[in-house]
Amino acid sequence: MNFADYIFRRLIPGTIITVTMDSGNIIGPAIFTHYNPATSIAVLEEEGTMSPPTNMIINIGSSKVESIMYDVSE
Repeated sequence: MNFADYIFRRLIPGTIITVTMDSGNIIGPAIFTHYNPATSIAVLEEEGTMSPPTNMIINIGSSKVESIMYDVSE
């Protein structure tokens, strides 16, 4: 279990998070939807900036995550 797997297993669905991938790409802020520990894939929902607003579903592998930011007061 890596650190991202540990955090994703404990995050509450609906938490707003920002994820930095090992490639340097930043995802978010996005809504954490759920995590599948069997596949190590986290599902996020991010609102697009185009008009009209659209929601994008993002699947990320926990082994590719460099950091996760979220507000602990949620």
